Amino acid sequence: MRFDRRTAERGVALLACAELLTVAGTFGPLGLAVCSVALLALPLRRRFPLSTLAATLPATVTEYLWLPAMLAMFVVACRASHRVIAGCGALLFVAALVPWPPAALLDHSRPEVLTMIEGAGLLSLGPIVLGRLLATRDELKDRLADLAASQDRERRLEAQRAVARERSRLARDMHDTVSHHVGIIAVQSGVLSATESDAERRADIEVVREHSVRALEELRDMVGVLRGADPAAAAAAGRTRLTDLHGLTAESLLDVSVHIAVAPGSGWDPALEACAFRVVQEALNNVRKHAPGAPVQVSVLAPEGERALVVEVSNGPPTADRSAPALPAGGHGLAGLHERVALVGGSVTARPTADGGFSVRAVLPR
Repeated sequence: MRFDRRTAERGVALLACAELLTVAGTFGPLGLAVCSVALLALPLRRRFPLSTLAATLPATVTEYLWLPAMLAMFVVACRASHRVIAGCGALLFVAALVPWPPAALLDHSRPEVLTMIEGAGLLSLGPIVLGRLLATRDELKDRLADLAASQDRERRLEAQRAVARERSRLARDMHDTVSHHVGIIAVQSGVLSATESDAERRADIEVVREHSVRALEELRDMVGVLRGADPAAAAAAGRTRLTDLHGLTAESLLDVSVHIAVAPGSGWDPALEACAFRVVQEALNNVRKHAPGAPVQVSVLAPEGERALVVEVSNGPPTADRSAPALPAGGHGLAGLHERVALVGGSVTARPTADGGFSVRAVLPR
């Protein structure tokens, strides 16, 4: 059971009030005055501990009440400095030792005086020891809390360092592997474009070269983001805008019809526009993989009365005379799409259509 200091203090305060019963038959004007002051001062012990102790000492000197001064001394021991505690303890010791009236001290024998000294010492030292014990416990609890918080911060920092190391490793691997293969494609396509005499084939080769060069540029940007050392690359990584969709669909090698109904100057967040671009890009990529030759409809709308951007890409079934190319598919495209849309607070649905096609619809809040 957890120790509740406030409840214990209230219990002692009630006992101090009950202590009046032990001196009920000896009350005079002096007793009434000192007891009243001592008991009325107890509720102020937390706000004014030193004043409360001073108000309760007369009741101890006159030997009417002992508990109010002990409770006040306990609060002082919990909060004050060692010097203040020593001075207050000495005052309480003297108040408990000297009888009332003080001249009565001469009538006591030596053993009685020693007993009085022992009692006064216990009365003054008991609250001090208990108060310092609880103060030390509270200090230890605070230090343990600080230690736990420090360890938690250290764990978070270590996790961040581990993530940074992993991002650097991924950046190195991505740069070393992907840029190697894409670089070869760019160089070879450039050579073929320069030596090809057929204009139509040269145009197709030029498209391959342009896409490989663009892939290298985006790879450079993403590597900069992963390394976290290139703010310009981080900004460039999200450079795709809604105005780039026409170029994306034109170069997709698909039968695409595009309908973009977004008011000019609508001030969309660049991250939102980049997300919309990636939704369309991933959907077109899936059409190339799974439904070659199928007609595709791309629409980007900003419905009236809604602060949202609605992006929808739908395609029909693949044509019968064309089979899906053997492109690598890791199964992470739609999952990554859901994650990307969730980062901007949107939602996405992807489902087959009744005619055998597929539809991807994303709602991106503004």
